[in-house]
Amino acid sequence: MSEENKISRRDAMKGMAVAVGAVAVGSMMGAGTAMAAGKCPGTTPKATLSYQDHPKGKDHCAVCANFIAPHCCKVVAGPVSPNGYCLAFTPKPV
Repeated sequence: MSEENKISRRDAMKGMAVAVGAVAVGSMMGAGTAMAAGKCPGTTPKATLSYQDHPKGKDHCAVCANFIAPHCCKVVAGPVSPNGYCLAFTPKPV
């Protein structure tokens, strides 16, 4: 390889950092698209967690650490209501 075709280690590292960042952003955008299409990440059936479409006192999905706006949950399968409640409720940290 001639001297003019060589790239510096610094340039190679910059290129790798840009590539890794692009993959990370693409992955996050892909997850958002899947959730927007109704494919939420939760896998536990609603019946197993006694899911209900109304709150239990002040506890409801919108203030749960597992809730992913506008209608997904990290635990419960399928769409959920921001006003719903289930046994997986975990308050968001203050």
